[in-house]
Amino acid sequence: MKKTVCLLLLFSMFLTGCCVKPEKLSDIDSAFATINDSIRIHYKTYGDGNKTICFVHGFGCDLNTWEKQFEGLRDEEGLRLLFIDLPGYGESSKPHVEYTLDFFAKGVNAVLDKEHIGDAILVGHSLGTPVCRQVLMSGRQGGLVDIDGVYCFYDGTETPEYVEAVNQFGHAFDGPDCSEVITGFVTSLAGPETPKSITDYAMSVMPKTPQYVASSTMRNLVERQWWSHRPIQTKTMVICTQNSGLDPDNQQKMKRLYPHLDYTELTICGHFIHMEQSDMFNEKLKTFIK
Repeated sequence: MKKTVCLLLLFSMFLTGCCVKPEKLSDIDSAFATINDSIRIHYKTYGDGNKTICFVHGFGCDLNTWEKQFEGLRDEEGLRLLFIDLPGYGESSKPHVEYTLDFFAKGVNAVLDKEHIGDAILVGHSLGTPVCRQVLMSGRQGGLVDIDGVYCFYDGTETPEYVEAVNQFGHAFDGPDCSEVITGFVTSLAGPETPKSITDYAMSVMPKTPQYVASSTMRNLVERQWWSHRPIQTKTMVICTQNSGLDPDNQQKMKRLYPHLDYTELTICGHFIHMEQSDMFNEKLKTFIK
């Protein structure tokens, strides 16, 4: 009898352990996809719904930037959450190659293909936005969520001064002082009310970006070839902040790029909108995907 009771208790504990949901992204097992034979793309996935949200981080960051989105969406029915470390960042491989938007998009597509995902809602923060755009322009179907995304507006009306300023930014990370440059860059991303914890996160990861990765990423990011102004005919949500120095006609520019646009422009919020105003962002994302 005692033996039977012990076995039942052990079985009960086993079942309880199997049902425990992860509380943080760090609790989810890592997985890897491979591109170019040897370059490993690190990612984590949660849920088995038929609608996938794919999260793509910004320059210098990693998939942990989406912790609040995991917490806010993990209990939503019908969703599959996918978090990716771009090549060169996080736990993905960091090869000595050219880090173009096409290269990053290839990494995202490799993960989606490995997981047998066709359509996906692509959520990109900062650098992640043009990466997601490139994924869509490569033929992938789905929606786009742009969180304070990076844009270069080469539309034929740009001035020589604008082109020079863009090029200077693209080469700002070329030298041996790259880490110090990134540290200063991080400081500029905070808004007047940005919590210290968010800046601390950025400071803990962004300055650690290998110099060759940072330099190549930024040099290639501003290349004219990546900035087609062909409208993307997919449902798009843009959430941006004036704190990032938006042009007065930013909404009109976004409308030309995304005819099916849901646009929100904040005032004093910092660059990491999804972290600083996570509740607001998560609710808007839930509405968008429905």
